Amino acid sequence: MEVILITLGERIKEQRKAHGLSQEKMAELVGVSRQAVTKWESGQSAPSTENLFKLAEIFGTTVDMLLKSAEGESKALAEQIYELDKAEEAKKRAALRAARKRNLGWALAILAGYLAIYLAGRILGTQEGSYSVTGWLFGISPQQLSYLYGWLLQRKLFWIALVISMAAALMGKRFFAGVNLLGFGLGLLLGELLGPNPPGAPYGQGHFGWAIWGGIYLLSFPFGIVLNRMMQRASKPEPRRIRLWCVAFILCILLTVLLVRCGIPETYGE
Repeated sequence: MEVILITLGERIKEQRKAHGLSQEKMAELVGVSRQAVTKWESGQSAPSTENLFKLAEIFGTTVDMLLKSAEGESKALAEQIYELDKAEEAKKRAALRAARKRNLGWALAILAGYLAIYLAGRILGTQEGSYSVTGWLFGISPQQLSYLYGWLLQRKLFWIALVISMAAALMGKRFFAGVNLLGFGLGLLLGELLGPNPPGAPYGQGHFGWAIWGGIYLLSFPFGIVLNRMMQRASKPEPRRIRLWCVAFILCILLTVLLVRCGIPETYGE
C-alpha cells in the first residue's frame, strides 16, 4: 500500500507539472486545500475516490492510468479503489480514536477541577465543630458549611454543573467546558466573598451569593460557546480576539456583581 501511495503521488505531480498547474491552482480545481495536494504528492496521504476521478478529468486521463504501478503493470481498478478507500477509512478511524482519547482527557481534567473546588469548599467553608471524616467530607448540613457552598450541594447544582461540563468535554466542546468550569468556580468564590447581606433581607436568607454565582455561571454559557467556535474555526486564532473575549468576560462578571450588590437592600423590616 505504501508503494502505491508513493507512485500515485509521483504521477499526480508529473501530470500537474505537465499541464502547467501550480499546487494552488490544482487544489482550487479539485476543491481541496493546497496542503492536501502537497500530502498527495509526497505520499503522506492519498486522494479519495471522488477526488481521483476529479484529477483524472483535469488531466484528461483515466483513474486506472493514475494508479498504474512503477513497473508499468496495472492492478484492477476496483482493487486499487478498494485499497485506497480502506486506507482512508483506517485513517478516519485512527483520527476518531485520537479525538475520543483527547476528549476523555479533557473530561477527566474537568472532573479534577470540580473535585478541587469541592475539597477547597470543604477546607475553607466548613464551620468549626466536631466531625467524623465521613461527615466532614460528605455532610451538607446548613450549620456545617458556608452558605453558598452548602446551598449548591443541597440543591444538587454542584453535581448538575459537573455533569454539564463533563458532557461538553466528552462531545469535543473542550473550550466551552473549560469556561463553564471557570464560571462555576469564579461564581462560587465571588458569591461567598461578596454575597453576605445584613440580616433581615427579603430573600436569600441574608446572603445574595446565590445571585452572584447564578449570574456568573449563566454568563459562562454564551461566552463558552463563543470561545469554542472561535478556537475551532481558526487553526491559530488571533490574539487580539482572545484578548477582547477575556476583557468582555471580565467586564460582564464585574457588571453582574455590581448589579447584584446594588440590588441588596441596606435594611429590611424597619
